[in-house]
Amino acid sequence: MQNLTAPERQTFVGPLVVGCVLGTIVRLASWGFDSEYGHLDRWRMAVSALNAFLASIAVATVPLGVLPIAIRRLRQPRGSIQDE
Repeated sequence: MQNLTAPERQTFVGPLVVGCVLGTIVRLASWGFDSEYGHLDRWRMAVSALNAFLASIAVATVPLGVLPIAIRRLRQPRGSIQDE
């Protein structure tokens, strides 16, 4: 894995934080829904909530953080020096 430059880190960290906040909200909503209707045991509720949390992080981070970095690296000429 290549090292990220300072602008790339900023591009990546913002969506990651948004994904974590969104994931926490979705996780709590999933846990509340499952506990309200009582159709799952506690372990399945925990796995369902964890899946919702991770999916929310992926949905926010990949299109808003990873793709801009990948596109920028693909468009950048080979051998050019980046400012850090």
